[in-house]
Amino acid sequence: MKELVLTIHIILATLWIGGMLFMVFVLSPYVRNLPNSVEVFQKVGKRFSIIGTFIGLPLLFITGIGNMHNLGVSFNDLINRSSEYASTLHDKIQLFLLTFFLAVLHDLYFGPRSHLNEKFRIMTRIIGIINLIIGVVIIYYAAKLRFGG
Repeated sequence: MKELVLTIHIILATLWIGGMLFMVFVLSPYVRNLPNSVEVFQKVGKRFSIIGTFIGLPLLFITGIGNMHNLGVSFNDLINRSSEYASTLHDKIQLFLLTFFLAVLHDLYFGPRSHLNEKFRIMTRIIGIINLIIGVVIIYYAAKLRFGG
């Protein structure tokens, strides 16, 4: 069961980070040259937010709690930062909560309004880039945890 929970967690993280990387490096350069670029971004973004933000991120949180339980780390360990491992995991969870908040802000407020004016378009882009950077830091913390903290 431990392996299954971890496998699901890794697949979800891959979907989440991979989706953001796809948007930045594959879709964005292609779509920017289209006359209906805003509409395409809206449609792809809506689809990705359903899968990535509203299904993927909550499941990442649940499987993360399962992994924490499987490794014998308690919430008390996190709060007290009782070890280097617990401290790194605490930081990872804090960044995850921040990225979840930013993803919801991006997907429910700025993204749907990005067609209205340049301010919303720029804020959508900035929040997306910040979220990608935070996601990469979270992946770094996951790798750090793999080697003991």
